[in-house]
Amino acid sequence: MTNARLSEGGIASIFTSAAIVIALVLVISAVWYFSTSEKTLELGQIAPDFTLTDIDGNTFSLRDYRGNVVVVDFMATWCVWCAIEMPDLVDFHENYGHQDVVMFSIDVTTSETEEQLRDFKDEYGAEWTFARDIANVGVTYQVARIPAKYIINQDGIIVWKHAGATSYSALASEVSKLL
Repeated sequence: MTNARLSEGGIASIFTSAAIVIALVLVISAVWYFSTSEKTLELGQIAPDFTLTDIDGNTFSLRDYRGNVVVVDFMATWCVWCAIEMPDLVDFHENYGHQDVVMFSIDVTTSETEEQLRDFKDEYGAEWTFARDIANVGVTYQVARIPAKYIINQDGIIVWKHAGATSYSALASEVSKLL
């Protein structure tokens, strides 16, 4: 920067603009968080149904999997904790995927492309269903942070939920109770 720009308040206006943008993001995030967290889904409730199209073009609905234990994983490809837990999720699916346990990973960042989601899935060798959240399932489930998991029993009832990275042992423990 030249001295003329500095003397015109260039740095001060850059910092002021940045502070305004940060303040707006924080206010919008707080409003979204508090508006969704007031209606938190409770354990024991029937899981809200949803219909999505996976990254391979197949349409699926939660109701189609009654009779199975369903693990719903809310995530995003840019989420560090989502990436950290992927090896545990892969191991979990390899060990429980053949026991009437179904898993869906739903990318709540709707701006991400199917290609980005497919690359993420392929990077970890994940063999379960991945879909973009074009139907606002994350909003329906009041997902305030990711990763987030819901376990739904064979009768469609929410029996477990967790926000944050989830270990293999935590998922295995909860799902084993249902099998």
